[in-house]
Amino acid sequence: MHDAKPPFQWKYCPQCGNLLKMCFDGENQRPFCETCVRFYYFNPVPATCCFVLKGDELLLVQRAIEPCRGQWTLPGGFMELGETAEEGALRELYEETNIVGRRLRLVGTNTQNSKYSGTVIILAYYVEEWDGIPRPHSDALQLGFFAPNERPPLAFQAHRELLAAFDSGFKR
Repeated sequence: MHDAKPPFQWKYCPQCGNLLKMCFDGENQRPFCETCVRFYYFNPVPATCCFVLKGDELLLVQRAIEPCRGQWTLPGGFMELGETAEEGALRELYEETNIVGRRLRLVGTNTQNSKYSGTVIILAYYVEEWDGIPRPHSDALQLGFFAPNERPPLAFQAHRELLAAFDSGFKR
């Protein structure tokens, strides 16, 4: 893995604001709040992406935000607290493309280091059914359905690897 951002360095407890100290949690030294009696961990960030087909054409999104503004990706993004991976995938799909997906099937997972977010775990889903008129929404400049031989390069290594797995044997 490469380009990993160093973990966020906790200094103060986000609950009570007291100074944290490093304490042994049974495995490693971790930031600890004596007032809240709580350890803080450096965990990966979960994200999702979606495979949406129209015939043999794959839906791709041209990013309207950094990183990689103007480049193409699978529709997707970071999960929010309190939602399942499937809910996050469907929310991101709608936010970027204006389409409502249903009946998701897990394609695979990928873990990549990001210089912006640290380690990111991506869960990729095939959207078996969808409704709506695809149009760029909040984070997209434009959308397109692309035949396999006409796809633009994808911005993220994780998306490229997941697409290769999807193309090489995922049963639709």
